[in-house]
Amino acid sequence: MVARKKTPAKRGTRRRLPPEERRDQLVRCALSVFARRGVGRAVHADVARVADVAVSTVFLYFPTREALVDAVLTEVEDFYLALAEQVHASDDPAPDVVQEHGRRFRASIDSHPDHAYIWLDWSTAVRDETWPRYLALTERLVAIQERTIRRGQREGSVAPGVDAEAAARLLIGYAQLVAQMKLSDFDEERTQAVGSTVVSAVLRGGATENAA
Repeated sequence: MVARKKTPAKRGTRRRLPPEERRDQLVRCALSVFARRGVGRAVHADVARVADVAVSTVFLYFPTREALVDAVLTEVEDFYLALAEQVHASDDPAPDVVQEHGRRFRASIDSHPDHAYIWLDWSTAVRDETWPRYLALTERLVAIQERTIRRGQREGSVAPGVDAEAAARLLIGYAQLVAQMKLSDFDEERTQAVGSTVVSAVLRGGATENAA
């Protein structure tokens, strides 16, 4: 009886993607890596492992670590700025808009947790070269909130004595607290209650008066 020659198992082949699709895939994988390892520690090899590509492929699209970090932070910036601009484009009463921003932000932590992890990690990188960029993002988010608060004051839905800029900064601080609570598995009802309390206090003026 002649023994049959075993056919070697076929090795998995990596699917070739158009450059734009490959770059998008690498950014998605980089978000996952940066969320897990932190902005200051993630490297090209980590992204290559998650994306199942050669390390040289990651370097092809992001020639330096600075370029890789830039791509990840740009994605986080664009995500949170787009969310804020979309919500604050509404003509609804200012307090409703601010509350809706909080609701949408909480929902985004469930749908895009990697963005939240990176944003929180980035916020602590005071000694890192990315810190000025984080501050610039914060200023843009503050400006969006402040614009709505000032509209509310003109329309009478926000207390006239509220310091609009201080209130906007407190709301950004509240967003960090909410992200920490959500990522620590606090239930939605409790997280929402904290958010509603903060927004109400800020727009009534008590919080900013105490801050002053």
